[in-house]
Amino acid sequence: MLRRSLIPMKFNVRADLFGQLAAMEAAGLPFDRVLDIVDLPATEDARLKATRTCIRLGLGIAEAGLRGGLFTPLEASLVRTATLSGSPARTYRFIADQCARRAARIKALKSRLTIPAIMMALWIVLGPVPNLVTGSLTLSGYLMKHLLPWIAAGASAYLLVDLLRRRQPGTQSSWGILDGVLPFVPLFGPMEVRRNLRTFFDSLALLLEGGVPILEALPTALDTVRNQSLKSQLAQIKPRIEAGTSFGLALAGLSLFGRTQAYDLIRTGEASGALPRMLLRHSESETAVIDRFDDLVVEWIPRLVYTSTALLIGYGMIHGGAFMPSLPQELR
Repeated sequence: MLRRSLIPMKFNVRADLFGQLAAMEAAGLPFDRVLDIVDLPATEDARLKATRTCIRLGLGIAEAGLRGGLFTPLEASLVRTATLSGSPARTYRFIADQCARRAARIKALKSRLTIPAIMMALWIVLGPVPNLVTGSLTLSGYLMKHLLPWIAAGASAYLLVDLLRRRQPGTQSSWGILDGVLPFVPLFGPMEVRRNLRTFFDSLALLLEGGVPILEALPTALDTVRNQSLKSQLAQIKPRIEAGTSFGLALAGLSLFGRTQAYDLIRTGEASGALPRMLLRHSESETAVIDRFDDLVVEWIPRLVYTSTALLIGYGMIHGGAFMPSLPQELR
């Protein structure tokens, strides 16, 4: 079996995987049979083989997919919740759509950042060349003062991105400090809270719709929350309900929630006996808002990077005297 720390598959591959799982689930095929039919790149054969082994050992769909490397911890939690409430077809489709959108955004982001990256690379490499040619800059100085700092910065950025990619969401670790700070980051912090609440409400709605009592559904839905700081706050809901508080009031008492529009929707659902439907409605609304935010991020990041790169290059050219020819040292 593969290790749980295995790097997740690329988003486009995961989108294809969950799309196939959704179609085959709708056709009524059992999961072990699906694993023999599903079509993935040859590089992912080891994951399929490991997942089949886990299934033969008697593990459930979510746990087998997680241990085999097909699912991330979050995806496994969502699938586990869906199987408890009935068919996971809807969850498969939801994950497939989200992965497809993220794959498209990453592709667009890479495409739009290509020109600024080339501009920056050319400036880093060619900017000091005139000084190198005139002799005011030695080759060792060119390497040590100009190239090596940028190479070190690029390597550090790559290692940080790789570390973030390897992070296993939803697990207790040294990332707890980051989870505590992230909700307070301007713009992105509130959206992080909304992402986690969206996932929580969606999972809870599936369980309630499947007939699971709310006190039993809450711990399972809580497992789908990635941010440990938010998770600890949401864990307060169950004791409050056990003490006689309604679900809506238990939520309103949390600092991360309060009496928002979602609170009114949930209270209406509780009063009318349609809480699962109201939670799903709220989840769908939040998904639309989150998707719009992500699209704006992909649209504006290249613009900001391009502008910053142009300003940096312009400043470097002016500060380096590119437009101000200076007299040779012996004539000064």
